[in-house]
Amino acid sequence: MGSKEFVNSLFEGYEQTAALADLKEELLANLNAKVENLVKKGMDIESAFAKASTELGDVSVLANELALKKRTEVFEEAYMDIKQYMNPKRVIAYVVFGIVALFGITAALITLFATRGDRFMAETSLDLTSFFAVMLPFLTAAVAGFTFLGVTQETASMYPVSKKRGAWYSAAAGLIAFGILAMPIIFFSVRIADTSVIHGIHGVTHGVSLKNFEALIPVISLMIPFILPGIGILVYLVLTEKDRLKPWAKSFFNKAEKQGMEMWNDPATASRFGMFSGAIWIFAIGLFILLGLLIGFKFSWLVFVFAVAIQLMVQGIMFKNTK
Repeated sequence: MGSKEFVNSLFEGYEQTAALADLKEELLANLNAKVENLVKKGMDIESAFAKASTELGDVSVLANELALKKRTEVFEEAYMDIKQYMNPKRVIAYVVFGIVALFGITAALITLFATRGDRFMAETSLDLTSFFAVMLPFLTAAVAGFTFLGVTQETASMYPVSKKRGAWYSAAAGLIAFGILAMPIIFFSVRIADTSVIHGIHGVTHGVSLKNFEALIPVISLMIPFILPGIGILVYLVLTEKDRLKPWAKSFFNKAEKQGMEMWNDPATASRFGMFSGAIWIFAIGLFILLGLLIGFKFSWLVFVFAVAIQLMVQGIMFKNTK
């Protein structure tokens, strides 16, 4: 293995950045200088390279010869700094879609209260139909836009999807959002039509009003042309998605998974966790019953929220101690 190949092997799995290229050149020059110095002292080239490469591969030696600040900058540029991925055009797009969503909600609220006027409790179905109808195109566009921007954006831990695949994600999200927002429009429209038939032209009641589940039939039917195709596309995209984790993130998650498996494979640790969990939930159930009898069951269920939090804390502490 030559000097250049050896230096490259030290950074396998790292992203290639300009700063990292500079660091490699500095390490290569340092390695060659060490080999040359050892050869001048009478050592053969193979022994000199072996000794120099051993020292170069030692982190403590690198710390003495290279600036810590420079190596920190390389790491941050490659892994931690996400500002480099958010260009001005993408920021503007996020702002535009945010404004579109807020405009749709605001216009819908204005429509709702403007149509009600003095009849605040009258013709509710008509008011709500207008409310969702005004909001539908704006929120659908915003959901589709945010989805496209989200999946095509590179982050510190993940690579982006292609624009073509991002467009499919956006279409799936748009179909689902359109179907969900159209459901109340159809539902309240059916109720309006039903009310018109029941009261008749002169306000005299005729016939029998539709039951709620009958009014839901056309609403549920919207799942066929919009929601189900959107879910199908989304499921296909997720199942065929390639691994987009960056090398450092993949290594981190693999290490965390390995440590987690080691924790649960240890009988003593698993036994202790089981006893702690049992004690926590027995105490929580007892406290739930006691508080329910004293102050009412309306609030005593909060005990279980704290029980979950305590169990997670215990799990975290035990996981930390197994490292």
